[in-house]
Amino acid sequence: MEVDWLSRFEQDLSIAFEDSERILMEMPEEFREQAINYLDRLRLLKNAGSTNYICYLLAFWLQEVAKVKPEDSRRFTVAMIFVMMYYHLIDEVMDDPNAGDKRKLPLANLLQLEFWKIYSSYFPASSPFWISYRKYTAEWAQVVALENQIDFFQVEPVRIAHKASPVKLTVAGMLMLSAKEELLSDFEKAVDMVLVTLQMLDDWEDWEKDLREGSYNALISHVQRELEIPKDRRPNHEEMKHAIYARDTLLSYAERTDHNAAVLHSTAPALPYLIDFHDYLRNSLTQGAKSLREERELLAQGGLIYWLSKNKNLS
Repeated sequence: MEVDWLSRFEQDLSIAFEDSERILMEMPEEFREQAINYLDRLRLLKNAGSTNYICYLLAFWLQEVAKVKPEDSRRFTVAMIFVMMYYHLIDEVMDDPNAGDKRKLPLANLLQLEFWKIYSSYFPASSPFWISYRKYTAEWAQVVALENQIDFFQVEPVRIAHKASPVKLTVAGMLMLSAKEELLSDFEKAVDMVLVTLQMLDDWEDWEKDLREGSYNALISHVQRELEIPKDRRPNHEEMKHAIYARDTLLSYAERTDHNAAVLHSTAPALPYLIDFHDYLRNSLTQGAKSLREERELLAQGGLIYWLSKNKNLS
């Protein structure tokens, strides 16, 4: 039976975003409109199909195992909304340090205060939660600083998940609130595997932009290795298109998520919503790869067959 990982929690998610908006409305007037606009960019129910569901649904997916009250799950979700807003702003400043908007960093600091306030209401300074906080922050900082120097997808694939390591604050918070810290290591690994697959899917969608801007991208790394391109240069646009559209490189890329699924099933069998979400990501990547192969095979058979296949529903 398919696990309903989204619609069951839509009402809780809506409440969490409403709570977030109320908090943002109390910010200094100079930042209020900008903060609400950023919140709307993240509001999932306005952006169906977003792969970032894990950031905002993870607390609800963990609720049954952690035995946490729904209101606590919603508060952890509000905290994560502010965490993600914070890191989006930091990313924007790093990507374009010369941008004219000087309010992004001050707004990021205001958002940081808000999620600190929520976590501090649950965990005193002596709590091991803050050790996890430092760990996830360090993972994020290291991969952001080194991703253009080290080919993480080839040498240590889990590191590409660490760009989203702060998502694991929800895992640490939910488990420590319910005194189930013994599950933390396994659940961290499980979430990391989902985040690797999520990053792989995002990198497929963004490869042209990342190639143009010189950003690290797992699919570009995969193509470079598949085509045996020397490490001192990246594939060019034509080589990328050849690998994606003329070969089955995208299928071999998708097959690398088999390992992620195996680790997920072995470390977190009690998290069916997380497993089902990962299946959704894998299917999106695999079906996209298969569709490209089928289209290529139809084109090879001739224009008429290709036209008929694309127009088979026309009367």
